[in-house]
Amino acid sequence: MDKARKQQFIIKVCCTIAAFVLWLFITSTENPLTTYKVKSIPVQLLNTDTLTRSKLVLVQGQDLTTSLNIEGANTSIFLATKASDFKLVADLKPYALKSGEQNIAIQIKKSPDNVNVVNSDTLFIKVNLDELTETKLPINVSITGKPKQGFYASSPKLSQDYATVVGGSKFVNTVKKILLEENIQGIESNVSKTYKLKPVDASGKEIKEVDVKPSQIDVKIPVSKTKSVGVTVKTKGNLGQGLTLGTEKVLPERFDVIGSVTALSKVENLNTEDIDLSKLVKNTTVSSKIIIPSGLTIVNGNPIVSVEFNISKAVQTTTNGVTQKNTDSTKNTDSINSTNNVDNSVQKNISQDVKYINLDTNYEAKLEINKNSLVISGTQAAINSLDLKKISAELDLSNLTEGSYTVPVKVSVPQGVKLVSGVPNKILVTITKK
Repeated sequence: MDKARKQQFIIKVCCTIAAFVLWLFITSTENPLTTYKVKSIPVQLLNTDTLTRSKLVLVQGQDLTTSLNIEGANTSIFLATKASDFKLVADLKPYALKSGEQNIAIQIKKSPDNVNVVNSDTLFIKVNLDELTETKLPINVSITGKPKQGFYASSPKLSQDYATVVGGSKFVNTVKKILLEENIQGIESNVSKTYKLKPVDASGKEIKEVDVKPSQIDVKIPVSKTKSVGVTVKTKGNLGQGLTLGTEKVLPERFDVIGSVTALSKVENLNTEDIDLSKLVKNTTVSSKIIIPSGLTIVNGNPIVSVEFNISKAVQTTTNGVTQKNTDSTKNTDSINSTNNVDNSVQKNISQDVKYINLDTNYEAKLEINKNSLVISGTQAAINSLDLKKISAELDLSNLTEGSYTVPVKVSVPQGVKLVSGVPNKILVTITKK
C-alpha cells in the first residue's frame, strides 16, 4: 500500500513539472500580443525644393520627430527595438504649402519584421513654415585689443562690404547687422585672414536661424610702424613796432605718424603753415594746419594745432643784441643808454645744447632734438657778465629702459638770471640697448 502511494506521488510531481515546462513554452512562443511606444523617431522631409519655389522656408529649431505604437508577442523584442530601426518620411510635394503650421502625412519606409505598427494609418507631423525673406546689410568689423607699442593698425580692408541674410521673415527681421570679429592684441605685422560672418540682433546676440551669403569673407588689416614727432611753428611777417614775441605753446605738442621706413627716417618734426605775425597785436591763440610730408599719414588725429603766442610791448634792442624792456614810454633814448640803465630788466635769446643724465650704462639714447631756444632775463649788468657755460639744459633719464619717451627739459640758470621760456619744453628720447 505504501509502495502504491509513493508511485502516485511521483506521478503527480512529474505532471506538475511537465505542466510548468509547457507553460513556459507557451508564454515564450504563443503569448498574446502586447503594445509598446517607440519615441523620438526622426522624420525625413522629401521634396524640400518645393519650399523654395513657394518662397517658403522651414523654420529652424523645430522638432521633426514622432512616436510609434508597436505590438509584438515578446517583451524582449520591444527592449531590443530602437528608433534607428525605423525609416519615416513625409513628402511635401502633394501639398499646397503656405506660411504657418502644416500637417504632413508620414509614411513608414522601414520597420523591424517582428513588430507591427499600430498607428500607421494616422501618422502626421506638424511642420512650421515661414515666408522666405532676404535682406542686404553692411558688414561691421569689431576690433578688440591694441597692436604692440610703436605700431598702428589701419582700417580693415574687406573683400566685400555687404552680405545677404536669408531665412524666415520672423528671424531675418531681427537681424540688425553682420559682424566679423578680430583681436589684434600685441600684433606687429599685417593680418590677412578669412573670417566667418555672424548675424546679430540689436543686443549683439547671434541669430542662428538664418543663413548669411557669403558665409565668410577675406579681410586684411594693415599694421604699420609709427613714429612720434614734434611740431615746428612757422611764421611770416613781423610784429608791429614796439612788440616782441615771447613764448609759444603748441597743442598738441606731438603727432604719431605712419609711413614707409624711408619716409619715417626723414621726418623729425612737422611744420605748421606760415602764421602771419603782422596780424598779431596781443596775446592770442591761433589755429594752424600741419603740413604732412608725402608718404606719411597722421594716426588718429586732426592735422590742426593751436599755437598760443605770448606777446610783450615796448621792447628795444641794444647794440649788443640784448633786449631791454621800456616800462616808461616818456624816457628818451639818452636815458635808456645812460649808466643807470644797467639796473633795468632785460631779456636775451640764446641757443643751448641739450644733454641727458642718469642713463643706465647698459643703454644708449638718441634725442630727437639736440638744442632748445631759451629766453632769459635779468639786469643789464647780469646779462652782460653772463657765463653761458653756467646754463644747462638736461633730460633726466633715471630708471628708463628700452623704448621711446617724451622727457621734460630741465633748465638751470645762474643766480641773478631768470628763465623766461624754453622751446621745446619736452623732447622725444629713444633708448636702445648697447
